[in-house]
Amino acid sequence: MKIIRAKDYKDMSRKAANIISAQVIMKPACVLGLATGGTPVGTYAQLIDWYNKGDLDFSEVTTVNLDEYRGLPRTHEQSYWYFMQKNLFEHVNVRPDHIHVPDGSNPDAEAACREYDQIIRDVGGIDLQLLGIGIDGHIGFNEPGEAFELGTHCVDLTESTIEANKRFFDGNEALVPRQAYTMGIKTIMQARKVLMVANGANKAEIIKKAFFGPVTPELPASILQMHPDFILVGDEEALSLV
Repeated sequence: MKIIRAKDYKDMSRKAANIISAQVIMKPACVLGLATGGTPVGTYAQLIDWYNKGDLDFSEVTTVNLDEYRGLPRTHEQSYWYFMQKNLFEHVNVRPDHIHVPDGSNPDAEAACREYDQIIRDVGGIDLQLLGIGIDGHIGFNEPGEAFELGTHCVDLTESTIEANKRFFDGNEALVPRQAYTMGIKTIMQARKVLMVANGANKAEIIKKAFFGPVTPELPASILQMHPDFILVGDEEALSLV
């Protein structure tokens, strides 16, 4: 595990974008595993800036996203497909047929998850997986539980996750989906490199527990201690207890 300390959110975003851009430059046809949420937005903005300056080319890159709400069509402004379009894909030259997000509109959870696992296998696995971390230690939508989940699966979201996400639904908890399709821990751990971004004082305690405590499915992110190439980029507040 490698920890990179950043001064603030902007510095964290730039340092994370440096790692992603290096991956793209070293292997133009790489597979990037991408994440949504507030934390990676600055990283995507930095990548867009470098693309606009001619420093990056995404034309051969393939992307696979971590997760998607079950029951939301791609056109819904809170779907993760929509999020990725607005925060990255519309601004760079990644090919539309190289973009993959779990199909939240498919009501057949078993089929949707099976198909997504096959997509990841077909593209040759993930070269670099970008992650955030929830305040309860979840990664993707892998919530605290009794066992580490394996492949892509359908999860019931915890109340803390629903609470954290309601800000994206005008503060109305009733509008937040209760389930999601997510890559499993096994899929994440099979990525050749894993990059986590974390910022803010509210992440400090969980960062300490996840990466300086026992590995347990009650804290899903803790499994990353076992990954051979895991990088955590955090700002001063997030890393204040380590």
